[in-house]
Amino acid sequence: MSTSMLSRRGMLAGLAAGAGMLSLGGCQVAPGTGRDEFNLLSPSEEAKLGRDSHPQIMAQFGGAVDDPALSAYVAGLGQTLVRTTETPGADFRFTLLNSDIVNAMALPGGYIYVTRGLLALCGNEAELAGVVGHEIGHVLGRHSAQRYSRAMAANVFTTILGIAVGQPGIADVAQLGAGAWLQAYSRENEMEADQLGLRYLSRGGWNPQAMVSMLNRLRDHGRLEMLMAGRDPSEIDQTHFMATHPRTIDRVQAAIAQAGTANNGTLGEDAYLERLDGMVYGDDPAEGVVRGTAFLHPVAGFRFEVPPGFRLTNGAKAVVANDGNGAAIVFDGGKASGGDMLTYIGRVWMPRARLANGETLTINGMAAATATTQGRTSKGTVDIRLVAIRFDTDDVFRFTFITPPNRTKTLGEALRRTTYSFRGLTAAEKSAVKPLRIRVHTVKSGDSVDSLAASQDVPDWQVERFRVLNGLEPGETLRPGRKVKLIRS
Repeated sequence: MSTSMLSRRGMLAGLAAGAGMLSLGGCQVAPGTGRDEFNLLSPSEEAKLGRDSHPQIMAQFGGAVDDPALSAYVAGLGQTLVRTTETPGADFRFTLLNSDIVNAMALPGGYIYVTRGLLALCGNEAELAGVVGHEIGHVLGRHSAQRYSRAMAANVFTTILGIAVGQPGIADVAQLGAGAWLQAYSRENEMEADQLGLRYLSRGGWNPQAMVSMLNRLRDHGRLEMLMAGRDPSEIDQTHFMATHPRTIDRVQAAIAQAGTANNGTLGEDAYLERLDGMVYGDDPAEGVVRGTAFLHPVAGFRFEVPPGFRLTNGAKAVVANDGNGAAIVFDGGKASGGDMLTYIGRVWMPRARLANGETLTINGMAAATATTQGRTSKGTVDIRLVAIRFDTDDVFRFTFITPPNRTKTLGEALRRTTYSFRGLTAAEKSAVKPLRIRVHTVKSGDSVDSLAASQDVPDWQVERFRVLNGLEPGETLRPGRKVKLIRS
């Protein structure tokens, strides 16, 4: 046995002992539960991690909503909940994100986020309070910090292993970013956050039944998203949050009954809807808007259209259209470089791809180029057509057309029309792009689900959107005097 092996074993033993000391010293009390939990981070370190990751969240979700009154309302509701917790003086920061995605999240150190998409789905103040209380529960349960600590510990042991086998650098703790705690929580963490959120909701004076109605809204929204994407709505129980919330609604109902608060507290429906009236719904024009099969960006100044049957989604980094049968269109942008567009595709955009059928084009007066390649997905080989368009001196816009090989020829003409639909917007067209907004309507005699749904400025799924937006059960009718949300410009 070599002396180098002996010394390496000694190093391993020493490092392992040090790591063990780290673990033994890593238990701290979680304020929400009062239990000792494995946590390597002090409260000040948690605050720093949240503070450092805050800009990443803001960038990923469109920044804060430009509505001081609505943002202050959300923050005020959050602070009311904080005062009911085990640490009423704790420092929390609440941000309303300018995203139509239905989401809420928490970072260590008291950073809580809700999106305007979530606000649009909520039907009353108590439902919003239930969601925010749940996220506060994650913070005071120190769930994010515990997960981050486990990741740190895992990296310590991986680093030890790397040293032991002579390959230091196998893991790098510095690579742990916001994603380390924005992954899905464990079922136990989710259950605990529900219990804590229910506690804070009740103490704050809101009706705890709102947690049940909000869970139903979230599930109905998820089912509609599945339906609109051409997928089976029943998949929601495997792919949505319900998959990590076993018997969530039943469990929350049981907790409410045990607490004896089932009929106590306010919902705050009218006040909530009054706050919501006029809020931007869906895409913000500053980030581009989807209008049926067209995508328009009034700030960048362009538009294009996708074939009928494709559903457009405006994402943070790309616009994506799917037809539900394996074909997709991805639209994004990049910075221009020297050379023509064919050179750009081969050297800048796709330098490692095996390209074929390269061709220069002119699209509505703009220099462009196209080439083809192939790729693999979970469903097998796909054909890929790349199109790059020089929009101006600095910017190149790009289409990636993805088709199953047996449909490439059939879809060819329709996808070419998408390519040649790309053009600049006139000044009048730019100014005409207005956001959709939530408009609160008081139901009148003669109003029906069908008539109000048809009055909305949405091109498809009108009745289904209306029912989900207003929490209506299948077959449920409207009574005069009820306030409902409509999507209108």
